[in-house]
Amino acid sequence: MKEFIEKEKARLQALFEPFNMDGSWMTLAEKGRTPVRVGLVDGFTVTRVAPHFDAGGEVTRVDFWLLLRMLCYDEGFQHTHTIKVVSWSQGDTYLLDLIDDRDRRFHIELIFPDQEPDQAADWKRWSGYKAKNRERFERIDAELLTEHTRIAEEWE
Repeated sequence: MKEFIEKEKARLQALFEPFNMDGSWMTLAEKGRTPVRVGLVDGFTVTRVAPHFDAGGEVTRVDFWLLLRMLCYDEGFQHTHTIKVVSWSQGDTYLLDLIDDRDRRFHIELIFPDQEPDQAADWKRWSGYKAKNRERFERIDAELLTEHTRIAEEWE
C-alpha cells in the first residue's frame, strides 16, 4: 500500500510540473456563481494521497490533497491553500481541471507569454524575486509544506 501511495503521489505531482516550472493562472468556479479568476499560481504540491478500493481490493479512485501557493505567498497565510481533490481531468498539456470535495472546479492554465504578456511579465518578476531570496523561500517552503501536510493528514 505504501509503495502504491508513493508511486501515485509522484505520478500526480508530475501532472503539475509544467505549471510549476512555467507559471500558471487559476480560475475558481462554484455551482450557481460567476467564475472568479483567482490569479497567478507559484506552485502546486501534492501532500497526501488516499486510494479508495472496491470489494475485490481494486483501486476505484484516488483522492489527493494539494497545496496551492499563489504569487506573493511570502506575504502571509492567505496566499496558500490546501484542497482535497476528488476528481481531475486534463484535456491538453497546458490546462488542468480539478474538482474538490466541496464540488468547486479549479481551472488551471499555463501562461502563454505571446498571448498573456502582462501575466508573463508578472511571473518573470516573481521568479526573479524568489531567485534573489532563495534561502528565505527555502525556509518558507519547508514551513508551509510541514503545516499543509499536517492539514491534509488531519482532513477527514
